[in-house]
Amino acid sequence: MTKSFMAGLIALVATASPAAAQSPSIDEQGARHGQALSAAKICPGARTTAKVTTLAAAIKDADRAAFDAASQKIILAWDKAFLCQDVDPAQAPREINSCRKSKILSCTATWSEIGPEGTALPGLLEFAP
Repeated sequence: MTKSFMAGLIALVATASPAAAQSPSIDEQGARHGQALSAAKICPGARTTAKVTTLAAAIKDADRAAFDAASQKIILAWDKAFLCQDVDPAQAPREINSCRKSKILSCTATWSEIGPEGTALPGLLEFAP
């Protein structure tokens, strides 16, 4: 896993503009949808809310391909980065620790963006009981 890939993924996850919170583009909505699905799979205690299903259902047919592509792009990036599968056995302890740290940082940023009081698209994630 390269540092530039991780830096780019963290930057994507950590970016939330005030304008995006008011009227997010189809790509932004798709990316946040993918972020929510990925976080529910990878971040401890996270689960999606009904708002994730509502968000996906509200997309018009004309925008469906762009929404799905943006969502899938984020899901694939999270899977590659945070399932820690690209670990070199010779450097496994160091790379696994780096992967875990990146996961913690990204999960933290995700909670602040799409959690109950999120800054980008709030309410897509909640804590599982």
